[in-house]
Amino acid sequence: MNMFKLPSASRSKVIERWPALRAAGAMLAELMFWPARFDDPQVEREFTIDYGRRFAEFRRAALVLGTLIWACFGWWEINLAQSNEVFRPYFPEIFAFRCLGVLVAGVGIVLAFRLQFDKDAIAHRILLTGLAGMCMCLLVQTILAPRPVNFTHFFVGFYLIFFYLFGFLRLRAKATFLLTTVVICLIVAAQLITQSLEADNFVAGMFYLLNVALLGYSVNVSEERHVRDRFVAVRLLANSNDALQGANAELAKKHQDLERARRDQQDRSDALITLREQQREDAERSSQAKSRFLAAAAHDLRQPMHALNLFLAAAGEALDKRDLDESVKLIGEARKASVLMARLFNAVLDLSKLESGHVKPNYSCIDLDAVAQESIEQLAPFAESCGVKLRYRPRRIDQKRALVRSDADWAPRVLSNLISNGIKYSDPLKTGRCTVIVGVVRTPNYVRVDVVDNGIGIASQHWDAIFQPFVQIGNPERDREKGLGLGLSIVNAVVSLLEGHRIELKSVVGHGSRFSVRLPAVESPAGCDAVAPLVELVPSRALLRGLYVILVEDDGLVRASMNALFVQWGVLCESARSLAEFDALLDTVERLPDLVISDYRLPEFSTAHDVVRMLSTRLTRPVPCLVITGETTATAAGTLPERYVLSKPISADELAARMLELTEGRRMGV
Repeated sequence: MNMFKLPSASRSKVIERWPALRAAGAMLAELMFWPARFDDPQVEREFTIDYGRRFAEFRRAALVLGTLIWACFGWWEINLAQSNEVFRPYFPEIFAFRCLGVLVAGVGIVLAFRLQFDKDAIAHRILLTGLAGMCMCLLVQTILAPRPVNFTHFFVGFYLIFFYLFGFLRLRAKATFLLTTVVICLIVAAQLITQSLEADNFVAGMFYLLNVALLGYSVNVSEERHVRDRFVAVRLLANSNDALQGANAELAKKHQDLERARRDQQDRSDALITLREQQREDAERSSQAKSRFLAAAAHDLRQPMHALNLFLAAAGEALDKRDLDESVKLIGEARKASVLMARLFNAVLDLSKLESGHVKPNYSCIDLDAVAQESIEQLAPFAESCGVKLRYRPRRIDQKRALVRSDADWAPRVLSNLISNGIKYSDPLKTGRCTVIVGVVRTPNYVRVDVVDNGIGIASQHWDAIFQPFVQIGNPERDREKGLGLGLSIVNAVVSLLEGHRIELKSVVGHGSRFSVRLPAVESPAGCDAVAPLVELVPSRALLRGLYVILVEDDGLVRASMNALFVQWGVLCESARSLAEFDALLDTVERLPDLVISDYRLPEFSTAHDVVRMLSTRLTRPVPCLVITGETTATAAGTLPERYVLSKPISADELAARMLELTEGRRMGV
């Protein structure tokens, strides 16, 4: 019974060690948690002011030194490209991000010397933004560089960045912890997605990186706590000196000083009460503003999803009642909601593709009047819900038609984003008078569309910044509940992409803004490739009947939905979930397929390129392969032509149109 019971002497030693263990645990917790703010907001503000002034010059010097070190690595990369043949092909893209990092750091240096860098909040924004930019540039360089150079020469750079983050820039512990967490998560996510680093190297690198982060963060915490303790000591000493001086003054003028002290105390009490009341009101207003921003951000996604569910439910009940006409109508509305929801999800991907150069404009001749009217009709309910009047000012009757050479997909997006931006930033002080006017003006060489609002306006110093990704004036803390700030970024990217397009901005704070987009004019539809229809043409499903298609898709839900759609179209379809099943299926087919549809990423590390290679070696004649993928860089991974790749999600009309295009020769008997 007592064979495992410790002797009484041993139990006493263990009990005596508990206080030491508790003390060690408390010390560890103190090292791992950033110092708490002072209970008194005024004391915290004084500490922040003192902290920013004390380290302003040191931070400037560290920022300049870090920029020089970052630039020196560019010289090293040039030498590496000259001596290493494996690295040489990757050098241009990698060096471009090195230059981008220099540009980001240079902007930070300029801001550090021109703005009030001695304010701790401003210094933190500049330094953290610069460090985040450096980390992103280094992460992209690590992904782009070949193995093992990406680990031995680039991944180790994160250690140097963390050294600056924790020990050289005198940043607050909470800010460094949040930035470090985000950077480490991005590194892990990038590795899981790209597998750019060898597994062993990645595990070893992350082990050391986490240790550097842990040790650096603990040093950062200790350093900030030491600075806070010193501030308290200095403040107490200053208060003691003030008390001594006050005592001497009281001896000289006792009655006058007592009366003055009483009045001062009353004034301070009143000021403190007023300040606390103002803070409470500000907190309530801030909470309400955050709720409105959250509702606005969720609205765009919830609305089509909500409508989609209700339309499908109504269509199901209509089918139960055998009301085919009503069910067809409801399913059509559900499809519209689904398309809208897909467009919203693809907004961030659109910006990524635009800025990466993967988008090639498809120029056609479009009627800008029609595009403007359609955009206004789509956004009218949104404007009404915001209490904004949406008006259209067409071109003069004596002017020519507003025909322009542009991209039929992106030009409407530009106009919709500008109109939506004018609606969102209406002036709340102008209740009942908020207006957004859309006008089209035709000139001999170009057509100009103006979006004018009487909203809050934009200060001139922010005109360039608002076109950058994730930049929102009035949202410096980057609160995601207030939106992503991608609308004007997409507009700027599209206008920069399209030939002959230009955007102009005029704005006055408190009076509103005018965004003007110039598009190259054409005299007639013959002046460009084709006239873009306002409504997408619905391909004839009858032309697909009888086609034999093989579907290679590992996702069961997607495979089942496409099989169901093909049955309705009269398309003969067989499916496989992997490359091995596709290989086995080719041994049993009695008829050459007219088309193969494949997902890009398949099980067992296979891709659509393997499917294409298998088709070319196993079949006696070429068979087109349509790739439907959710990866935005599928075409960059190999040699797949753009017309053979569709990005998920896609509509049934788009799928049918592309199938007809790829099988046109077979349907005509070629």
